[in-house]
Amino acid sequence: MKTKINMKTTAIYNKLFTGLAFVIAAISISSCKKDTIDASGQFNIKVVNAAATSGAQSFTLAGNVLVSGGLNYTDASAYINAPSGKNMTMEFKNAGTSSVYASGSLYTTNGVNFTVYLAGQGSNARVKAYEDDLGAPNNGQVKIKFIHLSNNAPSVITIKNSSGDDLVTTLARDISSGYKYVSPGALSVQFFGTASRDNIGNFTVADLVAGKIYTLYLTDTATGGVILNKVLHN
Repeated sequence: MKTKINMKTTAIYNKLFTGLAFVIAAISISSCKKDTIDASGQFNIKVVNAAATSGAQSFTLAGNVLVSGGLNYTDASAYINAPSGKNMTMEFKNAGTSSVYASGSLYTTNGVNFTVYLAGQGSNARVKAYEDDLGAPNNGQVKIKFIHLSNNAPSVITIKNSSGDDLVTTLARDISSGYKYVSPGALSVQFFGTASRDNIGNFTVADLVAGKIYTLYLTDTATGGVILNKVLHN
């Protein structure tokens, strides 16, 4: 009798584990499915070319052309309204061709705002997306965040203001900082390797306007240096 009970119990467990395996497999297949579009959902996307050697680019999202070409280094599109979804394929392509310069995936919810950046070259070429907070700053301030997109700079950097005070510490490559509030006008910043403490470069960002929102992104020049560029969001 004991043997029959054990055999019956084993059979039940086998069925349970088999069923669980099918559920896990189904979830895995569903999560890996590309370009799952929410037909009733919308979000806003801005597209930036931060790759100095890329040449003019077009941009597609889930197979839909959002920028048809002519996006040169440092260019940024306006925000484009597009369907939201999961695991949507982002592709930068050399303008006028089907040649993909770099690709990535984007997951969005409805009503959010994203900016997508093309960065790097060759095997380091990549597409990175960052959610934007478009709530305007108060009291005549300027709202900024930093993004580290440079392969020539150390992988983790520290950003200081002109007085030597930390603005951002331990900012890793391909990561965005939180938002900071600064005075309008010119902003002078210094970049250092967090581990080495070596100075990477000193930059002045001019003409920051009160009430505006900017991203300041560190990227590479075509000649192997580093440079700080800005994107306006409102």
